[in-house]
Amino acid sequence: MKFNQIFSLLSLTLMLFAVANPALAVETPIPTLYTDGAEPTLKSPAPKRMVINDTFQKNQWYLDAINAYEAWAVAPTSSPRDIIVAVVDGGFDDSHPDLKGSLWEDPDEPIDGKDNDADGYVDDANGWNYVNDSSDIRPVGNIDKDNGAWEHGTIVASLISARGNDNIGMAGMAWNVKIMPLVILDSNGSGGTDKLAQAIRYAVRHRADIINLSLEGDMQDQDVADAILEATAQGVLVVIAAGNGFDGIAHNFDDYEIFPACHPGAAGQSVLVVTGTNADGSKYDSANYGSCASLAAPGGEIFAARPTYDPDGNRTEVSGYGAWSGTSMSAPLVSGVAAMLKAKYPTWTGEQLAQRILDTAQPFNAEIDSFGMGVGVLDAYSAMVDADPIKYGTWNLFASTKDQAPTVWITDFNGNNLFTFPVGNSGDKRAIHTAFVRWDDDRYPEVIVTAEGDERGSWRVYRTDGVLVAAGRLAEDSEEPIQGGLYIATQDIHSSGWSDILFTEAGGNRAWLTTPQETKTDPITFEQGGTENGILAVGLERPLQSFVILTRGTTNSQLYLLNNWNLDEGTVIETEHPERLRMVGALTQDNRELLRFVQSGEPSYLMEKEGMIQILSKEEAEKITVWQWRQAPLGEKLDEMEGKLFYDTWPR
Repeated sequence: MKFNQIFSLLSLTLMLFAVANPALAVETPIPTLYTDGAEPTLKSPAPKRMVINDTFQKNQWYLDAINAYEAWAVAPTSSPRDIIVAVVDGGFDDSHPDLKGSLWEDPDEPIDGKDNDADGYVDDANGWNYVNDSSDIRPVGNIDKDNGAWEHGTIVASLISARGNDNIGMAGMAWNVKIMPLVILDSNGSGGTDKLAQAIRYAVRHRADIINLSLEGDMQDQDVADAILEATAQGVLVVIAAGNGFDGIAHNFDDYEIFPACHPGAAGQSVLVVTGTNADGSKYDSANYGSCASLAAPGGEIFAARPTYDPDGNRTEVSGYGAWSGTSMSAPLVSGVAAMLKAKYPTWTGEQLAQRILDTAQPFNAEIDSFGMGVGVLDAYSAMVDADPIKYGTWNLFASTKDQAPTVWITDFNGNNLFTFPVGNSGDKRAIHTAFVRWDDDRYPEVIVTAEGDERGSWRVYRTDGVLVAAGRLAEDSEEPIQGGLYIATQDIHSSGWSDILFTEAGGNRAWLTTPQETKTDPITFEQGGTENGILAVGLERPLQSFVILTRGTTNSQLYLLNNWNLDEGTVIETEHPERLRMVGALTQDNRELLRFVQSGEPSYLMEKEGMIQILSKEEAEKITVWQWRQAPLGEKLDEMEGKLFYDTWPR
């Protein structure tokens, strides 16, 4: 099997649009992922409390308020890969003693004066400065101005990643996290929404897990909204400060919307908007509140790290620490807890992280007015104790093979069975093809199935309790039969929060792109001579939400990329036995999309790298660690599961 050209995906940096430029102002080896048992009650008694030795921990009153010491006692000491938090803010002082070692490094971008990863930025090995269009991510200073803007990015980053229990300074929430600094705020604390949208897209392309936005503006910008939708639809958690009232008085979002706090993510998921509290649990006076707020976290008198030098470079009389107030301080506490969760559950998406944090928030004190402050107050410990896999996933989907009663099985990440239900007449012994699909507004998936060889292209959608919720078929009796039946792939290519469904003809040259809202569509027809062995497809999330389509010809097979904008032709694959050619989607341990192709013998691979899907050499392929199989349109046999084939993973 031979690839004869690179299959290129569109660079995210080419998707930017011209926008207005309103100001944004700063504010003052795989672990065992799940255990059996009931969900913890809110603010559960911790089995133990970690003792740390940081010099100024007594100044960090908020650590007790969110049960941080108890959370650290149950947090994993390592993760299979670095967890990356993009801090879109002011500059970042990585020379600070408490922040050394926390700076993100781009493995695809050596510093050599070239744009090695083809992302439009030269030598962006540690992030990018959109203020002066350079790779210098240090704080932007102005000795004639208040130092708030100069300090802001470092303060925010320290609350996320300052090393704890190292006998110096303070303790951030996630001690091994990597910070990706994306500087959009100048020395006055202002920046344009065009820069904000670009920074969010940069973070997504470079595989950030979490994006922290401790900034606010009063103008809605569609490009920023689109960028947030793209991020959340691709599995990234976006944490946003609720903002402080511009006049020192808190605003109610129901009366006056603030952005980006009021920009929703895909289907309203994977975005957490954080308002602030004082030490007594009451709302911080100027913290905004209302319908856009998700939860609260400490925001008054928050002790944190600041740059160890002033804008003029003076390092002799400057303390590297201090206390600040505002929801800019609240948001990174949530981002830090989310990073701890991601280290424990590395297959979780932003949606799962957000839901877990909301589900485990502490109730507000009964004596305070908590109107508009969200579901409760951040509780790091309750978030970190073992989560119920039925509620949070990750789920694997299996279906019955030929000569078996039509059945699907859903297991957890460790192979423990969660759901089993029939998906047709027990006397129908055709194999089942299946995929997870988001068919309604809740956060749980449904299962879409079709029987192998069905000439009418009949499909059915079931809830995980086995209840049939929808059914249909692609070809009526008077229409051309479906050759060989259908294969199924699903992916949200429109950032809508709903699944797009791609049915492909198992023995023909047609594909149908449908949605839960529009299930009857005209087919996409491919060249007849290149599809004698049918069509396969899998969904990708990065670097762009899309379907990769494989048409299997007699001698050459062809790859196509279908996204929200167009259908692009890609790599030609030369094969000796195209009828045996299989395609499976996977995720590598370092969070890259992977496509595996097998006809016989050694597999070949395409992997997301440098903003494209690229062919891997044999040497590169030998270094791959597959973390999670994602979609298998033909089904894959995993372990010793007789009569079952693996088809899909949720969430992706």
